[in-house]
Order: sequence, then C-alpha cells, then structure tokens
Amino acid sequence: MYFAEFGVSNGLQSLCLAAISSEKLIAAMIVACVFGIPFALAGLFFRPKYKKAKKIHQLMLDTETTPIGSLKPGPVEIRGRVDSSMPPAPSPWAQKPCVFYHFHVEQQKSSSNEHGTTTYWVDYINDRRSDPFQVKDETGAVDIIPGEGEFQINADHFTSSGTFNDAPEDLRVLLNNRYGQDTQGLIFNKTLRYHESILENGDEIYIFGEVKQKDGKLVIGAGEMPLLISENGEAGGEANYAARVSKYKLYYYGLLIVGLVISLVFFLIVLFGVE
Repeated sequence: MYFAEFGVSNGLQSLCLAAISSEKLIAAMIVACVFGIPFALAGLFFRPKYKKAKKIHQLMLDTETTPIGSLKPGPVEIRGRVDSSMPPAPSPWAQKPCVFYHFHVEQQKSSSNEHGTTTYWVDYINDRRSDPFQVKDETGAVDIIPGEGEFQINADHFTSSGTFNDAPEDLRVLLNNRYGQDTQGLIFNKTLRYHESILENGDEIYIFGEVKQKDGKLVIGAGEMPLLISENGEAGGEANYAARVSKYKLYYYGLLIVGLVISLVFFLIVLFGVE
C-alpha cells in the first residue's frame, strides 16, 4: 500500500504521529480550526432555534383544542371567531375595518456577474398593524393580546405592476400619499407586487398561545411559548413549525458536519503534505 498523495515514503510507519514534529502538528491543528470552526459555530448558532422550534412543535401536537369557557393558565390552543368591541382601523389598501392588517409591497431587483443575471425581490413597503381583540366560541370569549404575535393570515388582495403594466390608480395614490413612494421610476414603471392580508370581525381563526392572568381576568398572549394566530387551522400551524424544525435541524447538523469534514481535510493536508 502506498500513500503518495500524502508524500509518504515509508508506508504505514510514517503515518505514526510520533514521527511528526510537534510544530507541524500544532500548525495542522491551527489550520484545521481556522477553516473548520466558522462552519461549526454557524451550526451551533442554529441549535437553540432548532431546540425551541422542536419544543413548540411537540407542545402543539400534545395540546388539544380547549373550549374558551374551560381555559386555565398555561399553554393552550383555541378555535373561534374574531369579535372586536373597539372600532377596528381600516386597512391601507381595501379600507376594510380590521383588527390586523399586513400591507406588503415588494420590488424586483436584478444583479449581473460573469455567470449571468439574477433577479430577486426586496421589501419596498412592509406595513403591519394589530390591535387587541376577542375570540368567541359557544362557551365564552377571551381577550387576545397580539403584541409580537405571529399572524398566519392568507392574502385577501394581490396584484402586480411592471414596465408595461400600470398599477391601479388607487394603489399609486396610496403609495404616494401614505408612504412617500411611487410605482413609477425615472422612465418606466417599477416591477412591484402587492399583498394585503386582513383579519376582520367574524373571521374564524386558530390560536396557540399562553393563558395568563391580567387585571383579574384570563387573557391569551405570548409567554414562554409564542402566540400564533392562524387562518389555516391547527394543521396549518403545526405544519409551519414542523417545517421550521426540519430547516433548523438541517442547518444545525449540516454545518457541524461540514465544519468537521473541512477541519479533517485541512488537518491531513498540512500534516502530511500533498505532492
């Protein structure tokens, strides 16, 4: 057996670490760390995200839907209809009264290099608002404190505009008056796509969050667990977190393995050399 790729001249005996100088061994370890550790650290960055998403997903699977009249402090999931006692604010585009809206406009950009041209989308306008509201079912009602809750609300309105496709006049007026932006560039229209998601009185929703006491009554908000407000039902919320678990798991273990492999390769290259 020969090991010419490592510059070995005396067979297996020359592979013994005892025959390698300490300076070369230290240099190989340093190079391996320099090239491998960044990948390993990047993997470790995703570890808490993976663990948290896994914990939340499992808690979703273990938690059954509870009638609002039977709530008690702790993690909970409920299903009911939105009921706001305060006058809901109108959404920017449709001007519909709602307890939540997300008006999102993206602009298409492009970049060129020696391999060609790549197109991608960037935020142009990202306007979101949520107000406290109630959810009711046949057993009672409970206040929802949205705060930094995660809303999974389907787009109610969608359109796009581009070079030879003018934006509707109401959208152009909205972007100008409310956001100080325009749908048109110096000469041609900008390539834009528009989404608006709204949550109105009477909409049926699924909520996963934490029940707690506030001002002598039970409310649902974020706590140790996040607050998830979804139009897609229990299955939609669980599928969303299952996808996150898979993604963070791939990043966590994948980057750790890549870092280990790179460290080993550079360690052997420096230690034994390559002819």
